[in-house]
Amino acid sequence: MAGGQGKRSHSLTLQLSAWIGVVMAVVGVLACGFSFAFAYQEARALQDGQLNEIAALIDSHALALTGTRSSVESSQDSDVKVVIDRLSVTSADMAQAAGLTIPRAMADGFHDLDDSGQRWRVNIRTLRTGDRIAVAEPSALRDEIARDGAMRTLVPVLLLMPGLFVVVVVIVRTKLAPLSRLAMVVDRQTDASLEPLPEDDIAAEVLPFVRSINRLIGRLKDAIGHQRRFVASAAHELRSPLAALSLQAGNLGATITSPDARERLSAFQSGLRRTHRLVEQLLALARSEQGALVQPAAWSLSAAVTDTINASIELAHSKNIDLGIEQVDDIEVVIDASSMAMVLRNLVDNAVRYTPDGGKVDVSAFQKAGELIFEVTDTGPGIPDNELERVLEPFYRLNHSSASGSGLGLSIVSEIARHTGGRLVLENIEGGFRARCFQPLNLTPSVAQPNDLGVSKF
Repeated sequence: MAGGQGKRSHSLTLQLSAWIGVVMAVVGVLACGFSFAFAYQEARALQDGQLNEIAALIDSHALALTGTRSSVESSQDSDVKVVIDRLSVTSADMAQAAGLTIPRAMADGFHDLDDSGQRWRVNIRTLRTGDRIAVAEPSALRDEIARDGAMRTLVPVLLLMPGLFVVVVVIVRTKLAPLSRLAMVVDRQTDASLEPLPEDDIAAEVLPFVRSINRLIGRLKDAIGHQRRFVASAAHELRSPLAALSLQAGNLGATITSPDARERLSAFQSGLRRTHRLVEQLLALARSEQGALVQPAAWSLSAAVTDTINASIELAHSKNIDLGIEQVDDIEVVIDASSMAMVLRNLVDNAVRYTPDGGKVDVSAFQKAGELIFEVTDTGPGIPDNELERVLEPFYRLNHSSASGSGLGLSIVSEIARHTGGRLVLENIEGGFRARCFQPLNLTPSVAQPNDLGVSKF
């Protein structure tokens, strides 16, 4: 498990989006490159076609070269002009046309020439009369036009790429959203509410995995049920022999006269009482883990707190502990009375058992902000912060504790709070320890007349 925790988890959405984005970027760059190259070549071919058409018009005498000049310029603009040169007028090896030097031995066809720092596109053609002509134009403007035309073909692709990436991310997130909802469902599962995961809107590739989890949940639910039934059955079966042993021990006490035998019988009876309490707590834990629903009933807070303190007063007196009521609202609430009585009884009993002799335990029960709050404060040694979670485990007891107990009291309270939607808060305070249980009240209380009973000690 440690090795698994050390490995960083990776987001499937992020990985899919990243890979699709990379593929889109590579394909987009290639598409843009090819599109630019094709558009550029097409623009150049169109411009070359214009030069070729001019030469064809001259060859067909549709456009005549008159006069004795060897070169004709269409314009004085150095960037926008067409130059027509007669290559066979003189016998010189080089022809000079509008600042352009053209070798007369150049073969027919299209050529790129550099002359005086300017680049030209030249079309050499031999006419039917045997004369040779050169039709040329500067390359700067034609290349610029070709590039502009090619760039216009890239604009839609460049604009679509970011939008397409956003669409892909949205689609990936939408398709993976059912997995996130399944994760939320799994997180809400508890051992008391194990239910199969829904299979609606699940992709076919993920469905086998979800069904495997559902089968695992079924097996886990059966195992937890068997374990709880075993604990409940074992505790229930122990009650009868323990009751019989207690009865026999009581009858035996009436016939024993030896002080030594009476001392041993007293120790035996004390052990029986501890065992009987352990069995009762095991049954209570089994019932709280099953989370069985109980019909809510009216429950008086003041009467419940008084009964709880009376049940623990004998143990408090034996340890010279000042046990009393700090604050109780004199109200009746509609709630699972048996579970709440068990919570209050275990909190008080736990505080009395773990508070040193001569200490103090204060009990409060009141309503606040739609919650019923039980608060038990004691002057005991408290619980180390790193063990506040562990004390909620069944049978866990602190190493430094010398008090008698089974380690089930807080576990029972925690289970009841978990199954009823409440929460248990344990905290060390100055001079002692405080346990608070918050229970939501979903129903309207019968009577709502808060009354602070003050500090009443027993």
